[in-house]
Amino acid sequence: MRRNASTHVIGRLCAVALGACLLVVCPGCAKQADTLWRLLHSELSGEEYVSPRGQACLDAAEGLLGALETGDGGAVVALFSPKARASSDDLEAQADELVARCSGHVEYLDSHSVTMPQESVSVDHGRRRVELSAGFSFALDDENYWCFMTLVSENDFDETEVGVSRIVVWSEDAYSAMLYEASGAEWPEGTGLRLRLDYPLEWETRLVYDDPLRYEAGDAISDVGEAAAFLDEGGKTLDEFEERFGRPCCVSWTGDGVVYYELPEEDGEPRYLEVSAAFSDEPIYSAYVVGERDVVEKVWDDDGGA
Repeated sequence: MRRNASTHVIGRLCAVALGACLLVVCPGCAKQADTLWRLLHSELSGEEYVSPRGQACLDAAEGLLGALETGDGGAVVALFSPKARASSDDLEAQADELVARCSGHVEYLDSHSVTMPQESVSVDHGRRRVELSAGFSFALDDENYWCFMTLVSENDFDETEVGVSRIVVWSEDAYSAMLYEASGAEWPEGTGLRLRLDYPLEWETRLVYDDPLRYEAGDAISDVGEAAAFLDEGGKTLDEFEERFGRPCCVSWTGDGVVYYELPEEDGEPRYLEVSAAFSDEPIYSAYVVGERDVVEKVWDDDGGA
């Protein structure tokens, strides 16, 4: 049943009034009020809710991309906390190399991932330290990059730690090598700015659902309905799916239980069928059409078909 429009408006007005009352009754509750106002904005605008901590990560990511777009190495350095700047011997040199090699117009930022950070919070006698870590992708002039960022958003013990402490930037080839655990492509250790922009990759990559997957020409699927009908028979394993539809073009870096088949392009955009199981010899539990960045549509799952 459709919700009554006047009831919906009244509910929103009550929420706004609640937020105003919170500020009047509790002037020191700024953080709680900020969170409430963000929830209200999400409700009123229909936009995705971003928490204050998620916003801190987004601000840092946008600051990084703004510096890359303008070629400003100093702006990259300024993102780091005073403590991180003091403890890094090569931060300025790394920042100069980054903007020299990665500058360009910002084509894409994975704003969803960057606003969903992992949080580490420690509290002692009312004092708080909050460390946030987020991984996200971005594109500059059609070149794809991946980034991992750690920052301290609050520290009542040491204010010089507030700011970014670590940024790692990978090129597409280097990130693909790291995902598939290629030799010499291990996860970089340490704080400061770490660049992984070169790797002699031995395979072709395709951007599939925001990962640079290892690609080999396989058997394309022309009709996802045919795949859904096959899965509707029940209990089909990936091995059986491959016997019916041929070899996939990509196997996920997470293991052989997730594979991808090329589909016909849609409005000039690549499309893939993601078929997932726990292992290749176990029953498939889902199939989705995905693009280079996002899920396009569900095709089938073991809870009730398409």
